Amino acid sequence: MNKRHPYRELEREYITTDISLRELCRRHSIRSHSLVVDQSQKHDWVAKREAYPAKESESFIERHVDRMADRQAEIHDKILDGIDEALDKFRSDMRATGKKLVNGEWVEVPVMRLMPKDVAILLDRLEVLFDRPSHIHEGRTVTSELPIDALNWIVEMTRGRPVPPTSPLPRRRLDD
Repeated sequence: MNKRHPYRELEREYITTDISLRELCRRHSIRSHSLVVDQSQKHDWVAKREAYPAKESESFIERHVDRMADRQAEIHDKILDGIDEALDKFRSDMRATGKKLVNGEWVEVPVMRLMPKDVAILLDRLEVLFDRPSHIHEGRTVTSELPIDALNWIVEMTRGRPVPPTSPLPRRRLDD
């Protein structure tokens, strides 16, 4: 660092702001503008300034992704703890019994506070948590390679109109 001028501070301010070199000199009470220009050229302040926004943006994205990953891991942990507690409760409920009056006689019956359906719903949510589909749907699509005339002919046939003498449907030869 130069004893007369704080070039590192000047460089940092120039790179991170949109200030001109003249304005930078005025702000820091530097009379010799040419010394700062020479230092700027020698250490390529202009290229550093051009690279700064991309570097800053990349740094922000990395910090944001890290925060989101930490947050998602925290949510996963909480959900897994909740599901684990629910399964423990279900397990203890399976063993729990209570007295119930049936036909004038007290009978011991199972007491289920958390039902199997509730556990199934929790496990379904667990699938979603790990980016697996909770329900598998079968989708079917119909594609047609028939010419438009053939499709029109089929539409006309469904309306009950007379059939043309020759079919516009393409025929496949058996030796193909």
